[in-house]
Amino acid sequence: MMRAKYLNMNPRREPQEISDVLGKVIEDAAVGVDVRQSDMVARWATFAPGDWPLGTPIGVRDGTLLVEVDNGSIASRLRYQTAQILTAISEEFGDGLVRSVRVKISRK
Repeated sequence: MMRAKYLNMNPRREPQEISDVLGKVIEDAAVGVDVRQSDMVARWATFAPGDWPLGTPIGVRDGTLLVEVDNGSIASRLRYQTAQILTAISEEFGDGLVRSVRVKISRK
């Protein structure tokens, strides 16, 4: 009986450090994630102008920042100040992070 022969084009690899392997896996998984988004949410109270610190930034999806507020009165005021927050974000974190803002009233 004849056995099939397999050609191995890859030479035997040397063991790798787990930190090197995990770093590559994490790096590959984070493709398309802008770390400036989490920095913006964390630093919100330090740079948000006007009435914007009254809202809570939830996150950014497809260039739209979602900000949650407690009541309709605050939501109305913030909707008139959209240009102000977009300018502040651009100055603090650079262009392209946020293109529009959506204000949502929380349901507590």
